[in-house]
Amino acid sequence: MTSSRSWRDALDAAAEGRATVEDGTLLLREAPLFDLGRAADVVRGRLHPDGVVTYIVDRNINYTNVCSCQCTFCAFFREKGAPGAYVLSDAELSQKIGETLDAGGTQILLQGGLHPD
Repeated sequence: MTSSRSWRDALDAAAEGRATVEDGTLLLREAPLFDLGRAADVVRGRLHPDGVVTYIVDRNINYTNVCSCQCTFCAFFREKGAPGAYVLSDAELSQKIGETLDAGGTQILLQGGLHPD
């Protein structure tokens, strides 16, 4: 891709289904969000011409923030015994799952730290 290629050119290519990786990078860096959304809707309309749009209700449940890794993946980990450290009880976990099901949820991701125990 030459430096003369604009984000508008890349957006046109994406809307027509012929975007390159370089186009995607250019769009990510330079295209206004509203214009990206409009192009995404054009692609959605082409892929699903009957006008049906679907979604799912899901939930990420963090069952513990206790973690011995100390990596930079999350910003909320605590060492075991530290203020704010928690491990959900079975009852709390069941309650959160029930809330998700009551809201029409169909997918649950259980996520937590690397607990030392």
